Amino acid sequence: MIKVLCILFLSGLMSSCATYHFIPIPDGIIQIKNDRGSSYPIFKDEKVGLIIIPEYKDSELMIKVTIRNLADSQISITDSDFEVYISEDRINWKNVKVYSSMEYYKKEKAEYTAGAVLMVLGAAANTYNAGQGYSSTNGTVYGQSRYGSYSGSYSSRTSYYDPVAAEMSNQRNAQMVANYAQNGKQWLEVLENNLFYNKDLGPDEEYFGLIFSEKISSNFIRIICKNEAFSIVSIEYEKVTD
Repeated sequence: MIKVLCILFLSGLMSSCATYHFIPIPDGIIQIKNDRGSSYPIFKDEKVGLIIIPEYKDSELMIKVTIRNLADSQISITDSDFEVYISEDRINWKNVKVYSSMEYYKKEKAEYTAGAVLMVLGAAANTYNAGQGYSSTNGTVYGQSRYGSYSGSYSSRTSYYDPVAAEMSNQRNAQMVANYAQNGKQWLEVLENNLFYNKDLGPDEEYFGLIFSEKISSNFIRIICKNEAFSIVSIEYEKVTD
């Protein structure tokens, strides 16, 4: 029996602000279990037990996969075994890109790095501008000389640097950059430890991993697992409002 906790323990850490979730559609092949308000499908035959749970992660599809080898010999499974399709009516289906684990990690790391560079540059500029200030003086002059009377107006603008304001801004920006770095580091560590990489499973061995597809928006999705060691597994889900 596959351990349900293996596919649920990361939910709190990777939760997003999505207002939708997916529920599996019964088809007579999968068994649907309900746990604490969530529904998840279980596929089981004489070779494997498989649970596939999709959810939104920043509009991308994050797929939690738990697989147990029920056969007497080793089986090999990889992220390329999985395909994702979307549909609005469950009649016409469109294939969407599924990232390889290495590809997705590189994408997330590049986005995190680019964001960190821009944030550091912005923070430096904010700190400098926070310490800069200007004062202006305006006035009118008039008088009398041996050549006649005179009058006029004047204005002056003086710049100054306020080290206290600059330091306060520097501390705020440093904390902002530190928070960004920490959050990004934690997410990359989650990916390093949980992406679905190639795996050889011995008899009765269990494996958990995350697979991501490109951003999607549809009423129905279909996830297919194709592996020559066991039957093709196809599970459909419907998007529902939370």
